[in-house]
Formats: sequence, C-alpha cells, structure tokens
Amino acid sequence: VMGPTGSGKSTLISKIAGREVNIGHSLQSCDAGTADIEEIPCKVGDKYVILVDTPGFNDTNQKDRSDTDILANLADWMQESWSEDMLLSGIIYLHSINEARMTGSSITNLRMFRKLCGDKNLKNVILATTKWGITPEADALRREKELDSPEGFWGPYIAGGSKIRRFENTQASACALVEEILDIGRDRFVPKIQEEVIKGKTLVETDAGAYLNQALVELNKKHAEEMAALREEI
Repeated sequence: VMGPTGSGKSTLISKIAGREVNIGHSLQSCDAGTADIEEIPCKVGDKYVILVDTPGFNDTNQKDRSDTDILANLADWMQESWSEDMLLSGIIYLHSINEARMTGSSITNLRMFRKLCGDKNLKNVILATTKWGITPEADALRREKELDSPEGFWGPYIAGGSKIRRFENTQASACALVEEILDIGRDRFVPKIQEEVIKGKTLVETDAGAYLNQALVELNKKHAEEMAALREEI
C-alpha cells in the first residue's frame, strides 16, 4: 500500500486487519532509526495475505527522515523480501480526493511510485481515491474526473493498465480492493526497483534513485538562485 502521508494507508490496512497497524514486522533505517515499513498479516475472505504499509515521500512532518532514507529502506525491504521468496501480487496506491489540487508532495509521490513500480507493472496497480466522506460530492466527482482523464495525472497509469477505484472507508471497501489485487496478481510480479537491486545496482543507479538525485540537484540549484537574488537585493 503506497501513497502520500495522510492519504489513508494506515486507515485502509486497519479496516482489514481490525486493529491499528503499528504492529507486525518493521524494517528500521540504520541512519534514521525509524520504523518505515510494516508487514501486517491479515485474512481477506478465505485467503491469508500480507499487507505492506509504506511511508510517503516528501513528508514535511518527518524532518529527521529524508526521501533518500525512505528509498533506501524500501530498496532494502525489496531485497530482503526477494531473498525470502516473497513476491507482490499488486500495489494499491492511495490519493486523497479531499485535496483541492495536486500538491508538490502528491506529485513527487506519484512520480516516485512510477519509477519504483516500472511501466510494465502498471497493470498490477489499483489507484484508489480516499476521503470521500469528508469531501463535498461535487468537488470529489470533479477531481476524480480530472485525475483519470487521458490528460490527467493518472492518464499514463490508466493507459498502462491500472484500475481506478474508490476506498469508501469501510471494511467491505478495503477488502474489495485487496480481493481485486489478488485476482489481478495471480501471476506475481517484481517491481522495477526490486529487479534493479537484486541485479546489484546501487541506490543512485536505480530509476527511482536517479530521479530523486536529479530532484535534489534541481532543488539545490533553485535554492542557490534564490540566495543569489537575495544577496543582490541587499
């Protein structure tokens, strides 16, 4: 389960598990010292599954944990899960329909997700909107239409085979998403970053790492330009 911080990942998993998700096996970053990834065993219908709760990128609330830390943790988990013969059936990516517009954080998460997943695996993805219960219906419907239009942010994902769904904040809705993922992912898949790390690529050599590195370069360049402009004003 992926998506920006606050998109409802923990809520969805809690609905299925019937308990809070701050349990289970966590993989900690040696640098940041924070539990980033949670594996939560659950039963959905007559199947036992493991849901994986992941942190969001570009989270301004986590000042002691950088996007590089998060990506490194995710890459480590991917390598560890591969060594344990654990493959993914699919990915549920959540987005809050309560957002009036796509924020910088939401865009960063979406772009990072595509790099992590790989275009050939988009058919194993469900893009699910959340927070319908606290969003005016007219606004929610308009934003949903904007997202899944061919020109929208989700257009390339839909073209690649991703499904668009709603999470209605109920156990039934959450279980339906997982059941669909299990049906889609009968033939399990290897995300792009997992494929890259098991082949021995360093973090910066992966598509996601290269994207993150370029984003940092551009951010530093922008900061330097702003500082230069400020000095000229002084």
